[in-house]
Amino acid sequence: MTRKSWITYNTLNVNISLIKVREPSVDIPEVTPPLGLMYLAGYLRKYRPGKDNIKILDLSVQREDYVFEKLKDADIVGLSSTNRDGLYLKKIIDNVRKINKRGSIVVGGPIVSSSLNELFDHFDIDCAVAYEGEQTFLEVVEKFDGGSIPFEGIKGILYKNGSSNFTGRREPIENLDDEVPFPAWDLILEGPLSKEYWKRKSFAFFRNENKYMGLFTSRGCPYTCIYCHDIFAKRFRAHSAERVVSELEFLSDRFGIRDFEFYDDTFNFDKDRARKICDLIVEKQLKINMYFPNGLRSDRLEKDIIEKMAKAGTKVICFAIETVSERLQKLLRRNLKFDNINNMIEIAVRNGIHAEGFFMLGHPTETKKEMLDTIDFAAKSPLHSAAFSMATPQKGTELFSKYVGEKTPQSFGEGYYVYSSSISQLQPKEVRRLLTYTFLKFYLRPVRIFRILKTFPAGFIFSRRFLVQLFKWVDVVFHSKHASR
Repeated sequence: MTRKSWITYNTLNVNISLIKVREPSVDIPEVTPPLGLMYLAGYLRKYRPGKDNIKILDLSVQREDYVFEKLKDADIVGLSSTNRDGLYLKKIIDNVRKINKRGSIVVGGPIVSSSLNELFDHFDIDCAVAYEGEQTFLEVVEKFDGGSIPFEGIKGILYKNGSSNFTGRREPIENLDDEVPFPAWDLILEGPLSKEYWKRKSFAFFRNENKYMGLFTSRGCPYTCIYCHDIFAKRFRAHSAERVVSELEFLSDRFGIRDFEFYDDTFNFDKDRARKICDLIVEKQLKINMYFPNGLRSDRLEKDIIEKMAKAGTKVICFAIETVSERLQKLLRRNLKFDNINNMIEIAVRNGIHAEGFFMLGHPTETKKEMLDTIDFAAKSPLHSAAFSMATPQKGTELFSKYVGEKTPQSFGEGYYVYSSSISQLQPKEVRRLLTYTFLKFYLRPVRIFRILKTFPAGFIFSRRFLVQLFKWVDVVFHSKHASR
């Protein structure tokens, strides 16, 4: 480790390979373009013009042998991962070390921010970038490219010099419009890699077209839910409506993209900005489809906002409800206001928008009755579809520190439907059994099946993406049954 931490590359160009490390699975088949890596690449291009040769690779859609072959000449290998893929990340790092003995390995993504104190116990890396990454990664690259600033002078990194050292959290970028350029979309969209995403299922329940791209129009969430990470800080920062629409226009005009997924934490926290984005889309007559598989605060929706979203081309809205227990809403500090949520779901449905609900079972101290109440709410609601998962504590969250224990090591590899410990009043196998019951109760209703099919574009029902969705449902049901024995 120490042999590499201080190597520099005084060459004309630094060869940088950025890799999304994710192992595909049946239970979580969703695959999306690595937007975070595209942001890093775009940032390097702006602040180090002409100095780097940048590649983006993705193990969720590319073979390992192909990716490893592309890394042989890399000066810096940047790996982005989550806790779920921690075991896979270790395997990839070990292989990278074997094929490229001189390159420096930098890890980023949620796994870093959640495992600061134990990262070097698991991974043979040179340093790691925590939280918001653009500015920090830029300085890391400058360091490896002969810069004089020492690691301890770079805010936001974890490095090893005898012991593990974290230099402290960097202040988040305030002016996103001015400081953050467009992501380097061309590194995906101008190559064959793009087709690998278009033929697979993304986060949206369905898409009208194969070609699509994801967008982050804002960063940060001012809410304090105890199960969430704090990667982008607990403060809402947003691109202007004009900047957002300029991204949509650019992607539409240059790459022919018509379908867009939004991955914000709280897209509609600023209600007037949300309204203006929709108004500008209509004013500019952009013929696009929009999907919100994430990032809408349900109790901040209003009738006119949903109507504007529908007019601007919104096809899918996800309502993240999690639990209908007022006690648990307070315990989790989600504090969702239910007075208007069913009304907003009905308004979305009336406006031709596919309404999906997000729910979790197995919250801390949750009783079986509270779980059944949530299941009953979902089944009786006007939602078209719903996603149910297990509340899985992740290190770096208050949920983990309070109910699992801050000093407990992070268990890598557990997904949304598998959890080996219990923080509710039921054992994990009982929660998994309820997951099976939930899917069957929600979906095996002729009226709901008809309403779902009614919102689908005709071609989607016969597509590979729809088959993947069906396989996911079957896996959740039968995996839960098998795990319950």
